[in-house]
Amino acid sequence: MAEQKQKEQIQALALAEELGLPAPVRQAVAAAPVWRRPDWLATAQGLTNPSRAAAAWRQLEAALAGDDPDGMALFALYLAAACTAREINDARGIPDDVFLATMGCFGRFLQEARVRCGRFCFDRAFWAWRQLSGQLFRLGTLEFEYRLLQPDEPAPPQGQAGTPVLSVHIPSDAVLTEAVLADSYARALPFFAQYGAALAPAGAPQTLLCHSWLLSPGLYELLAAGSGIRRFADGYRLYASDPDDSSFYEWLFAGRQPPQPLPQTTSLQRAVCAYLQAGGRIGSGYGIKL
Repeated sequence: MAEQKQKEQIQALALAEELGLPAPVRQAVAAAPVWRRPDWLATAQGLTNPSRAAAAWRQLEAALAGDDPDGMALFALYLAAACTAREINDARGIPDDVFLATMGCFGRFLQEARVRCGRFCFDRAFWAWRQLSGQLFRLGTLEFEYRLLQPDEPAPPQGQAGTPVLSVHIPSDAVLTEAVLADSYARALPFFAQYGAALAPAGAPQTLLCHSWLLSPGLYELLAAGSGIRRFADGYRLYASDPDDSSFYEWLFAGRQPPQPLPQTTSLQRAVCAYLQAGGRIGSGYGIKL
């Protein structure tokens, strides 16, 4: 058992270095108490199973509640699971560069949290099980998540609950030039089709959808012609919007919301601030890929 624990720790630390994670994060992972808890390590393996991943996340968060203020113990478990996910991907023939690009989310999440919190912390466990369980992959500049339409969400034209789709996600470091976007989209549907039921258990995805503040009707009018966000939005036909969605504060203002003063460093931040002060609403939009 001790030998297995050491192997899991060594593999996780090697992956952390391969992903270029900062030294303080690697040190926190090495010192995490999880390596002495085979029960937690066993539960973490559930993160790689699509049918168990969400439950495994909740179970691990509950087990660590109150004892993991920066989320680094939980992050260590996610890295251990990522090593297993790599083996699963390799057995399926999924290229390792796709795995590494997908797991690049960890470094991005840590840096984003540092901007918000002033220190490295892992606060995206609620999301990252999708990458570990093989439901979400980064293919080029964008991420694509295989899922089924839910009955409580706006349905696109000819869509209904239970329809398999790909949800498009835009990483904070995404490059939104025309050629790079086109390459990413061109890879998405063929990738999931190539691996069949392993990645698309309910059948091939029928279309590409996106729900994001980047598709906000209010935001669109504030964007300069030729901007990357506008170029991205032009690739979708809106079929619903949510003016009450406040997620844009997270991505545009590092989580700050009124009455806190909003950063106005970029031209987009300044334009959105002025728009909000004039009574405008950003919210989000639902779009189907053209």
